[in-house]
Amino acid sequence: MITFKLYGADGYTCQIPRISDGLRGIGHKVVYGDENHDVIYNNNFRFDDIEEKHGDSSMFDKNGEPQKAFKIFNVLDIPPHVPDFPIETLKEQLSHADIVTCISEPVQQQLKDIGVDSHIIWNPIKDLCFDPTSKRDIRCLYVGRAADRNKRAWFLRKFVNEVVQIGSESLMDIFNGELGSNVYDGNGNVIGTQTSLDPNKGKYLGLASDISLIDLLNRSLVVALPTKFEGLGLPALEAMVCGALPLVCSDNPNSKLCPDFCIAEPNEDSVFEKWLDLINNFSQYQKIILEEYSQQVAFKFSKFSVAKNIADLYIKYKK
Repeated sequence: MITFKLYGADGYTCQIPRISDGLRGIGHKVVYGDENHDVIYNNNFRFDDIEEKHGDSSMFDKNGEPQKAFKIFNVLDIPPHVPDFPIETLKEQLSHADIVTCISEPVQQQLKDIGVDSHIIWNPIKDLCFDPTSKRDIRCLYVGRAADRNKRAWFLRKFVNEVVQIGSESLMDIFNGELGSNVYDGNGNVIGTQTSLDPNKGKYLGLASDISLIDLLNRSLVVALPTKFEGLGLPALEAMVCGALPLVCSDNPNSKLCPDFCIAEPNEDSVFEKWLDLINNFSQYQKIILEEYSQQVAFKFSKFSVAKNIADLYIKYKK
């Protein structure tokens, strides 16, 4: 049994709570504060932040001395849409780790580009499954912020009336208004044009709990993730576990985790045509998803598999 001390936001449910459950589920121990531990694991961008639950940081103890436990620092991504991201600070902090991990091949390449070696551990998906009795009454589900330029929600403009959305910003606020009016991002750049919405169709649900999202995924025909870059892109993976079809763009490096028939070119027309193709051939494509992807994705990206990847790295590299 290995004893872990975990750093990171407990409220960010796709990270520390799932990893904690996964470690315990495969027979390891998770402790807090001053309890003895073998490994420190952290996926917070600021690895020197003092966390209230422990009273220290993953880099330094309460006396300001370097932590003596084996340190694994995990990187979710280097945000490409943040031009002033503190790369040098990140590199300096990662130098305190015994090993650096990341959640995907694209993030591994980001780290390689700044001279940091890393190991892929992936990212844990929710505890979900395919429900064959669920009625597929959502023609397109969009999971994400509407105004984030990297998310490219305007690619959904041609069929936005068919989109049910969850996230922290509403497509309604981006698209609703006079047809043809320009839509601007926070930097004043034109990112699309507004579209008249049918209030009886497209629907914004706000933020959703894990339980609500699992229900929505099992009710969806298509889950759209047209983003240019994601650290991993959990909604596309979770869609396949639940028997929905992900819609991703070819310039997203993680698109290769999805079947070719789910990949559109990164423009509005191609995304619309791909959505129609997925809708019109849903039964045929879903059969492939369920036979060749669903169970494999559920295993590879489960909280237990990710936890095992972390524990195995400690066993391999401990001194």
